[in-house]
Amino acid sequence: MVCSCQPPGLAALEDAKAPREALRFHAEAKGAQVRLDKRGCTAHRLATFHDGIVFSQRPVRRDERVALRVLREEHSWCGGLRVGFTRLDPALVSAPSLPPFVCPDLEEQSPTWAAVLPEGCALVGDVVRFWVDRRGRLFAKVNAGCRLLLREGVPAGGPLWAVMDVYGTTKAIELLGEATVGTLQGRWGDGVSSGTPHHPRATGRRFTFSYSISRCPVLAVKMGTGDIR
Repeated sequence: MVCSCQPPGLAALEDAKAPREALRFHAEAKGAQVRLDKRGCTAHRLATFHDGIVFSQRPVRRDERVALRVLREEHSWCGGLRVGFTRLDPALVSAPSLPPFVCPDLEEQSPTWAAVLPEGCALVGDVVRFWVDRRGRLFAKVNAGCRLLLREGVPAGGPLWAVMDVYGTTKAIELLGEATVGTLQGRWGDGVSSGTPHHPRATGRRFTFSYSISRCPVLAVKMGTGDIR
């Protein structure tokens, strides 16, 4: 009789080394103004400054870097890209009911933790990497710049999907593949630690949201006019 048992820890090690599905934007769970390319790698906001929420199509591992490039800006607005993580499974999100802002609306109505990147730190052509570590801290890094602590208190355990808000001056973003991320990390340091994502069972329940734009404390102002749009 041949024993098929593996030594303790070997299965976990093999899972950690297993290739990961490339990150893309979820095709259905997206804001009303978002249009994706055919590959699901580029998200473009059509009009106004809000309704630009997008999600990753799979859960992200702790310490896994989510990398994106800013492709286009619209300088007539103030405020910019928001990034973070959520426990909402995008497959169960009712896209038409998504609120216009990830901060504060989606955060207040769901288990979502996001933050605003500092004004002017992510411009066209810049690469933004963000991640949550095993202590629940949300970090971001732009190109080879300093590591930015955006917030703390992201709970440990359970799956996390990346969430981004193509907001304000940020008009279009592109998710970068793992090969590109590896090249950038080799150049800029800040390597990735491995881990195995947990995929929860679908419950069949869809999430819906209610919101009021007047509740948002951060409004984008059309430059030179003073008009709030």
